[in-house]
Amino acid sequence: MKRVRPRDVLDLFTRIAIIGIGLSLPVWLYLAELRPRFVLHRTEKDLRALAAACDQALRSAEATEETRAQLDPAQAARLDLSLEIGRLPCKSYSVLTEQLLSEGVSRHALAALNLSATSDPAYPDLRAVLADADQLDAQLRVTSRLFDLAPLPLKEYLRNAKFRLGERLFFDPLLSGQGDRTCATCHVLVSATADGAALETHLDVSPEWLPGVPARNVPDLWNRDHNDVSTMLWDGRVQALAAANEGGLVSPEPLPTTGFENLMALQSIRPIIIPAEMLGEPGAGNVLAPKSLGAPLPEAVLTRLATRLYEDDERGKDTETYQRLFRKSYGVGAAEEVRPAHLGNALAHYIEIAFQSRETPWDRYLVGDLSALTADQKRGAVLFYGVGKCAVCHVGDVFSDFGFHSIGVPDMREEKDLGRFYATGLAEDRFLFRTPPLRNVTLTAPYFHNGQGKTLSEAIQQHLNPYQFARAYAEGGEHLMGSTEIDAISPILAPRSMITDAQIELLIAFLKSLEDRRADALSP
Repeated sequence: MKRVRPRDVLDLFTRIAIIGIGLSLPVWLYLAELRPRFVLHRTEKDLRALAAACDQALRSAEATEETRAQLDPAQAARLDLSLEIGRLPCKSYSVLTEQLLSEGVSRHALAALNLSATSDPAYPDLRAVLADADQLDAQLRVTSRLFDLAPLPLKEYLRNAKFRLGERLFFDPLLSGQGDRTCATCHVLVSATADGAALETHLDVSPEWLPGVPARNVPDLWNRDHNDVSTMLWDGRVQALAAANEGGLVSPEPLPTTGFENLMALQSIRPIIIPAEMLGEPGAGNVLAPKSLGAPLPEAVLTRLATRLYEDDERGKDTETYQRLFRKSYGVGAAEEVRPAHLGNALAHYIEIAFQSRETPWDRYLVGDLSALTADQKRGAVLFYGVGKCAVCHVGDVFSDFGFHSIGVPDMREEKDLGRFYATGLAEDRFLFRTPPLRNVTLTAPYFHNGQGKTLSEAIQQHLNPYQFARAYAEGGEHLMGSTEIDAISPILAPRSMITDAQIELLIAFLKSLEDRRADALSP
């Protein structure tokens, strides 16, 4: 047997070591170089999107900081919440970068990728998937907590006598002086209680009977019984300064507000007593306003209306008479016992029951159905409450602060609409208009007080660029907007917006989730 020499053993171990080093070198290279590159490549799409979203939020916060002192405390508080939600991607970005660093990715590589993702002001990387379903739901849980979000509270859909009375009044042409108009003439059911036109259509009356404000876009009637609703009309001339039972309702017409249950009740009867809306030209032939001299007295008009309704009962057109409905609703018998508040309260009761947002994906989501929203709707919701800053004004269950702001909407008409000024007479209120609620907004185009926004995309673009018409010229060669109009633009909109076109589509997707699925198929 051949003797094994120590040198042979050493040579064998040397060869094994060389082979081992040769085999381990690729593994070492993979761990040291290739694996971090692979890990970075695998997560690059998410990392770039998070970097861009975080950069967008930080730049937006920086630009907004200068305007904070011009906001009222409530707006400033909501702005802070929006900025906090906007920065949520920054936390996710930080977590992801720390994870990548622990897996060997270099800081230099991460910095280069961040610079690439944030150098384009259009943020092309935001078109990438920002978060998976679980991350989106987690962000919306934070949003819900910060903004105290809850589903819209609803009344029971009960067709009692008061409801039936209000419903019949809503569709009855006898409420108009010439018997040719109803509430549904302007609040058209197939247009989701708006009318689909840019401006309301006034009756053909003498100039002396025209309202003192320019024609406006017809507002919808959704959820107007909600406690947040503190003003009616684009300029808030009908408003609740305190509870109705405390005498807190205010209207420009000389009509006592005693007995009206809420703001909607008071607003409901106003078109009946206004010549250009439902009353018509006062004078011979007008059953409700037979005298042509002097402004028609609201109580006199409404007293004649009650008599007219009772007289119509005698013609036997309806099996359930007005007399019976008023008796069952209020315990009143004769026509002279019917008060203006009885009419307004019945109309408001019908409106607040019939036009509630009962079946919306957003409300289902808020009660725990996470599948109620699509991924894009969830992304849009995060944008709406976050970097879009929409909820600074469009807040609460019905998405309005019921305050008054200008977003730079131009008025092409010779007689410019002065907005809130008509209610207060204060110079600083010129060109300010009430924040419109947003439920079913996808069904009620055109938009703004003068119907200037034809599509929802145009309406959002106007918010993002409120100064876009500041340098425009009218047909006569003069500036379309005067300095007073430009100065009135809300400071919250002053900083340059960084919302991309793709994000506008996400916002529209979210607004679609506020749509009642019955709203585009209403029938009397």
